[in-house]
Amino acid sequence: MILKILNTFILILAKLLIGLNFSFANDIKLPSIVVGEKNAPIVIKEYFSLTCSHCASFHKNTYPRVKKELIDTGKVKFEFIDYPLDRLAMFAASIARSIPSESYVETTSLLLSNQKKWAYSKDPVTELLKLSKLFGISEKKFNEILNNKELMEKILKKMEEENSRFNISSTPTFVINDKHVIAGTLKYNEFVKKLKDFELLN
Repeated sequence: MILKILNTFILILAKLLIGLNFSFANDIKLPSIVVGEKNAPIVIKEYFSLTCSHCASFHKNTYPRVKKELIDTGKVKFEFIDYPLDRLAMFAASIARSIPSESYVETTSLLLSNQKKWAYSKDPVTELLKLSKLFGISEKKFNEILNNKELMEKILKKMEEENSRFNISSTPTFVINDKHVIAGTLKYNEFVKKLKDFELLN
């Protein structure tokens, strides 16, 4: 019960910070961002925030091996789910969602690998604009994205839907086959051990 209240508070706070309404249109949806074989036996959902240092650590130190040894070998299908927990993270997620979906993974990877340069700078929005230009986003387009409330509502609606199912209270969080939940960043060997503990890998 306490966890549910905490999660609800986090989502309400996110809405207040971003300045969005508390109601959503029923037909608002985001396309899924998935890598890996469609029929892979293990489905991993990652809930991450682009300003989260633990998320950046996972993508720098663990995800490359997950991609090479689990995703590329057909064992895992991996889904990226935006879970921004502050205003700046929402801006960054909106940038990533405003470019062609086939470039989403590359974009979020670049944002995470350069996180210290923009998210923790004295002028993070300006630094985010500089990175956005690498994706072909002009300053005019950048400002339009930062004012795109409809897109941000889509991201928040997805957050609410996933939170109601899995009680996501921190990032990164991983949900395995819609059943098992792992909270926090892990080294690759620790990640694999969890999958073995769940009897999903030999």
